[in-house]
Amino acid sequence: MPPSQHVASSAAKAVSGPRRVLRPAAALLTATASLTSLVIAATTQPSVALSRPVPGDTVNVDHSYATTPKMILRSESWRNTTAASMKKTADDAVSTGLRDLGWNTVSFDDTWAVRGDCTDWDTNATVVPNCKDGRDTATGNLIPSPTKYPNGLKDVGDYLHSKGMLFGVYTSGGKYMCDTGGRSTASPGSYDNFEKDFKYLASVGADYIKLDYCGEPNTSNKCCFTVLDSDIEINTAIESSRRAAAAINAIKTDADPGKRRSMVLNISAPAYANWENDTYDTALYRRMMNSIGPAGHAYRIGGDVGGTSWAGTIGLVDMVEQMRSYGKQGHFLDPDRLYFDDAGLTSDNKLGGYAMWAMQNSHMVAMVRNSNASGAISATQANLMKKADLIAVGQDALAVPAKRVARGAGYDVFAKPLSNGDYAVAIMNRSATASVTATTRGSVIGTAAKTFTLSTILGPDVPSIDAAGSFSVTVPAGSTAMYRLKAAPTATYSGWNFGLDGSTARNATAITDGDAPTAGTWDASGRTLSSDRLAGNAQLPNGTALSVKAGQTVTVGGVGYTWPNTTSGNFDSVKPVGQTIDYAYSGSTVNFLGASGIGEAGGTIRLNYSDGTSSTSTWGFPSWSCAPATNHPATVAFKVFGRNDTRGPADPGAGFCVYTKSVSIASGKSLVSITLPNAPSVRIFAIKAT
Repeated sequence: MPPSQHVASSAAKAVSGPRRVLRPAAALLTATASLTSLVIAATTQPSVALSRPVPGDTVNVDHSYATTPKMILRSESWRNTTAASMKKTADDAVSTGLRDLGWNTVSFDDTWAVRGDCTDWDTNATVVPNCKDGRDTATGNLIPSPTKYPNGLKDVGDYLHSKGMLFGVYTSGGKYMCDTGGRSTASPGSYDNFEKDFKYLASVGADYIKLDYCGEPNTSNKCCFTVLDSDIEINTAIESSRRAAAAINAIKTDADPGKRRSMVLNISAPAYANWENDTYDTALYRRMMNSIGPAGHAYRIGGDVGGTSWAGTIGLVDMVEQMRSYGKQGHFLDPDRLYFDDAGLTSDNKLGGYAMWAMQNSHMVAMVRNSNASGAISATQANLMKKADLIAVGQDALAVPAKRVARGAGYDVFAKPLSNGDYAVAIMNRSATASVTATTRGSVIGTAAKTFTLSTILGPDVPSIDAAGSFSVTVPAGSTAMYRLKAAPTATYSGWNFGLDGSTARNATAITDGDAPTAGTWDASGRTLSSDRLAGNAQLPNGTALSVKAGQTVTVGGVGYTWPNTTSGNFDSVKPVGQTIDYAYSGSTVNFLGASGIGEAGGTIRLNYSDGTSSTSTWGFPSWSCAPATNHPATVAFKVFGRNDTRGPADPGAGFCVYTKSVSIASGKSLVSITLPNAPSVRIFAIKAT
């Protein structure tokens, strides 16, 4: 959006420069203080309880088709984008290999549609015929600029699709778009026309919608943005997202299969409640995020990037870290664009930001800009962006935002689990001028593996890893070093559930949220236990209702197990692949809570003792389908009705079992470790010795 066109709330402080202009207090329309007249009929909510309940003032979209963050090429700045530039950007995305690496969406921004006074965006502001208030007099649709899109938007959508690309479009969730181009009114927004506008965008082949929020309905401004700093403004923004989500749902489930379309929705309204990136921890902002979250697949969470710097990148990373609870599969935070096109940043700065966007699972937008507005992607920019290993982290199926696990003198350490059991690690140098030597270890990153390898994704190689799993690396100024940590399949782990620094032997995700159903996998079809179902309708074998929630104690047969205290996308279980896990205990029995995702499965388990001896037993679990087991019988701990498949909640009438299995400790022996069999379809959720 154009900074020069922004209009701030009268309650907001004045800020120097062109970014914000205080609006007169009279611009507030007190007559619309009540939202009663704005509310539309509620769209039916899904008949499932999501782990994040859908507030009554919003609508939930289907998040299952937005499994990883979008990677978008913005073809030129908003005023310079044309049909020709978008086609050129698509051509270059294909020829450079960027499309095949995941940069597969080309989008436009503001100034694509005729303005509300029916003038085009050419130098003479030519009046467009058959237009009233910026809309087609026959259809009521928005009108693409005849100058920029002479053959309409479908021409562009069809071209992008022919290249194997996706089509990204733009509108405003307010009553107007942002830029006036020096006239009295911007292009019309969608606030009162979501159904019509989204149907139109679907008809031209849109795959992704950026929903800006200019023309705030509580003002008389026919353009521009308002700082959302009051309850009435937040309520209206929530209503806007609600209307948008209802329109998205209606198109996805249209009675005519030929008109159905799944479009990813990125809602920008939160940015206007946090324009200076300093109000994201307020009650007002968090209320907005809680209500808007279900309605979109991504959310612009802060203001436009202005003059970029490494310090600016650090600030955005810090903000996303503080807001990571709002991010998961199908719910992606958007801290604004990456900086490949900015001459003021070094290559290390640009790549450092790229790495952190991937680590934090952020929505990615790369601007393509040229002096001739051609839409061409330069070889320099393409080479910076062509980082397959980095992209693999950002597009990982678990889609969990990295967590800042440590801070050192001038650096931060971030870690995130990956779907194959690895961890991604990033060490970010906070200084733009001086290198820093950072030291960390595997247990800080999250793994209890005593030995592991680190593959370099970005930055210098790690010279060595000591016996304690510690390593040091010198990270250049204004950059991020990035690695993939892999433990050997038969590695030894220093603790079962949580060891030093909270590290864990967990290496798999078998529990997902209903609105993030592929942020884990258990059986061959990608199905998982449902956190929602576990919390809502599990039961003990005697029929007693049981609510199984993260971190709670589940007592079965007198043994109190601790259910994994994890959130969507994080490792919640141990997959046995022959590893040895330290577990020191003097007692009579080791008890396991688990199941197999594919038939019954198991093998030989070995208990290792302090005197150097060991004992072995046949060990394993029946299928979670509750089918009887011949080779690996176990006791049902509890049954839950329903699970998640790759589309979301499924099989609500079917029961799925989690079992207990006990192994005897040799009399008079002190247990020091357990060697598991190679039984990769099994998941162990908890262990308890008695």
